[in-house]
Amino acid sequence: MDFRRKENLAAQGSSQATIDEAPHMELPALHLKEGKGMKIGIIVHSQTGHTLLVGERIREKLQADGHEVQLRRMQNLEEGETKKPAAVQLDSLPETARFDALIFGAWVQAFTLCPGFTKYVEQIPDLGSENVSCFLTQQFRYKWMGGNRAMAKMKTLLEAKGAVVNSTAIINWSHKKREQQIEELAEHFTSQYKA
Repeated sequence: MDFRRKENLAAQGSSQATIDEAPHMELPALHLKEGKGMKIGIIVHSQTGHTLLVGERIREKLQADGHEVQLRRMQNLEEGETKKPAAVQLDSLPETARFDALIFGAWVQAFTLCPGFTKYVEQIPDLGSENVSCFLTQQFRYKWMGGNRAMAKMKTLLEAKGAVVNSTAIINWSHKKREQQIEELAEHFTSQYKA
């Protein structure tokens, strides 16, 4: 089955996005010079195309708002799932330095963060208090089925690199409201970046 057919089939289901932010704290709107959009990098680790699809939806919305957006995908080179980051070989290491803001996307594997994303973050330079948002896709319907644990690990890894994580979200791929979750995630994430 080719990649586009997989994405089209995947887009027909639904799930529930959970958008988290710091409690009792309004998200800061990040600005550049008036009339200019921001340069935003979206970096996703995606094997099946689910996480990439969410990244594409965020990119479309940000571009419609006047931002310059680059979407970069990385994948594991090996077939099958490995559980140890040391055993993962990635096809690329997208750079993080040229952006005003970053959005990271990954997926839940075996009730935790996929090891490919862990390996990626371990290899990138310090993010120097870069403002980031991050999201996960997971097959199960509910975030407590590994999504929460994976997100905690993702945030910890990024914060160890100096990132300030503004927002997080989990898309539950098998949930009947998946499309609504993706739309809410895209709307929430893009509302942080004012052109």
